[in-house]
Amino acid sequence: MDLSRTPAHRWEVLRLDYLFAVIVPCLIALYVTRAGANGFLENLKLIVGWAFLGVAGNIINDIVDKDRELGWNAKELAAIAIGSLVLSILCFASAIASNPLTILYVAFAIGLVFVYCIGLKKIPIASGFVQVFAEVCLPYFSIHVPSSSVEWFWLVSLFFFSILSQFMHEAVDKEAVASRFSPNQIRIIIFVFSGLTLVFGAILFLLTFDFNILPVAFVPIATIYIFRVPRTAAANNIKSIGIILGNFFMIYFLVLIIA
Repeated sequence: MDLSRTPAHRWEVLRLDYLFAVIVPCLIALYVTRAGANGFLENLKLIVGWAFLGVAGNIINDIVDKDRELGWNAKELAAIAIGSLVLSILCFASAIASNPLTILYVAFAIGLVFVYCIGLKKIPIASGFVQVFAEVCLPYFSIHVPSSSVEWFWLVSLFFFSILSQFMHEAVDKEAVASRFSPNQIRIIIFVFSGLTLVFGAILFLLTFDFNILPVAFVPIATIYIFRVPRTAAANNIKSIGIILGNFFMIYFLVLIIA
């Protein structure tokens, strides 16, 4: 059977299960502002625009990196990336018309994606911060720019949570952080950002008494447990669990907004 002709193979290249990374920040921004179902619908094109941009970024990364055997050549991948990029720009059009700053967020995100894919990806720590800023902060800003200390704590907590997730992803995939640091050093890095995530999350909870954020604490606690001893072997199931939980959180915050 020719796998290149199966529907599963055609969709695999898009890595749709990774899109929660850009969608969740948008949803949390809507949740923080209590936008409700109407606010979600008003910003739906903007959220879909970030999703298309996320797809384009993943494919550009595959073109440059060539670390996955996909059965597609560079020109075919480029055609998909360009199509996704064009669709994202069309989705952003109305948001840009109503708020011209949106074009700065989008342009900055596109620039950071190219910088990350072309060379920054292999630089530990810095690459993680750049990727999270592009995938988390800029989509968040396009929905809402924090205007109070509580709102900033939401964003900072989300930022450290995402940094932790990114470094754990790199540790499992043996990329960036794992390529430059020993297992014990990686363990310390994971512990530091797990602690920061818990500290800022605890402060956020004390400021808001919002019990809806408590399930998120499971991730840094579980990460501390997983890396309680230095890990020397890859564990793809850990990465898969992270992706599944990320999609669960996406559904969770979507329900909180609509309900």
